[in-house]
Amino acid sequence: MKALEQQFINIRVNVMKRLLQKIDGWLLPRNLNEQSSPYVWLIYLPLFFVPVAFLNEHPMDFVWVLLATFAFLALYFHAFWVKGQTVIYHIVAIILIASLSALITATASTLFIYAAAFCSRLKPIKYALGVLVAILIWIASISWVFSFELYFILPALVFSLIIGLLNIYQYALHENKQALILSRKETQRLAKVAERERIARDLHDLIGHTFSVITLKADLAGRLLDKDLEKARSEIKQLEEISRNALSQVREVVSGYRTSDLLSELANAKNVFASLNIKFDYEFENIDEQHIELDLAANKELAIVLRELVTNIIKHAKADFVTANIMQQNDKIILSMQDNGVGIDSTQIHGNGLKGITERIQYLNGSVSIKSGAGVAGTLTQVSLPVVDKD
Repeated sequence: MKALEQQFINIRVNVMKRLLQKIDGWLLPRNLNEQSSPYVWLIYLPLFFVPVAFLNEHPMDFVWVLLATFAFLALYFHAFWVKGQTVIYHIVAIILIASLSALITATASTLFIYAAAFCSRLKPIKYALGVLVAILIWIASISWVFSFELYFILPALVFSLIIGLLNIYQYALHENKQALILSRKETQRLAKVAERERIARDLHDLIGHTFSVITLKADLAGRLLDKDLEKARSEIKQLEEISRNALSQVREVVSGYRTSDLLSELANAKNVFASLNIKFDYEFENIDEQHIELDLAANKELAIVLRELVTNIIKHAKADFVTANIMQQNDKIILSMQDNGVGIDSTQIHGNGLKGITERIQYLNGSVSIKSGAGVAGTLTQVSLPVVDKD
């Protein structure tokens, strides 16, 4: 009986875990550094709506605060999905909700603090600090216009300033740390490229020397066949030994050497663009960059495509900023590359270079999408390839 009860409890616990995981996947993206932090930060939210239930006499005040809380939560969780400067709209919306709520309760200062915390997501740091200062000025302005009490003004100003500055500082440290890690990885990849070039040179020297010796020995053996058969046999025997030694040396050079062409090409692209004063950023989403699930042929072709795209951007785009994104979506690996250049027209899309890219990818059951104009800054190229079936 106890075993059945325990089994029933385990089933309920597993069902609850799966339900919570689904809710978490719906609320927050999977690429956060600390997945639980956004939930921990919400510990301060009850300070906004709980006092209204006990201190305000009008029931409609609590209804409004609850509606404001739900609207804030929608903006709060959605802000973690957006990238770049788009988060400014969420900050403005939270400030608007906080300002209207401040007419009802002084605890609306809590929402201003959340708005200040999101300033850390803005770039560059000067812009983030400017928005934080604007929030403080706005708090002071509405406090003066509506004659808010001091117990609203002080927490709103002091804690918004402290939390805003701390978040901006911590986020800047995190960005610098990530940049340092990326720089180290790029250095390692460039070192791999240099090693591969060294191996290529070694192979060239080895094979060139070996074939020169083989040619001379074969020519000598051919001339000795009619004059000195034993000597010719000796030369042929040496040819066999030279060939075996050459094969052994080639195996020693290439044994254990295997690198990701795509990763190396990304590092090369970074280096080439830097030499031309073109800023280049790339990132991986929903994928471990050290274990990209592509076979050798697909990896090689994707690297060739990336090299061709870099060449096209350098020759034609007149861009000064390029981004690349590699992500795994369902059963596909997607490489997206976008520049802020002059764009291309329909005749260029069907040119030989881009046509060759399309043919290469279609041969591997992939697809290529090229967009320019119509709301797209510069040119956006997306290359999609199926992942390796491991079953």
